[in-house]
Amino acid sequence: GMVSGRQPCPETASGADCKAAADALCRAKGYRSGRSLGVDATEKCSAKLLIPGRARQPGDCKTENYVTSAFCQ
Repeated sequence: GMVSGRQPCPETASGADCKAAADALCRAKGYRSGRSLGVDATEKCSAKLLIPGRARQPGDCKTENYVTSAFCQ
């Protein structure tokens, strides 16, 4: 079946693992495993960006990915 929710994709050395997030979302709904159908990305930034006059530096922000819908088995 198809489920919806918001499950963070864990970070790995090769990037975000949204397969693991889809599986977790499906298990939370009573299924065994799943495949992501919808993914959302947000940018999370350090509070340092609020300092007036401070230029944005590499590493101040990072992208977080979330599975928002999955096809489950």
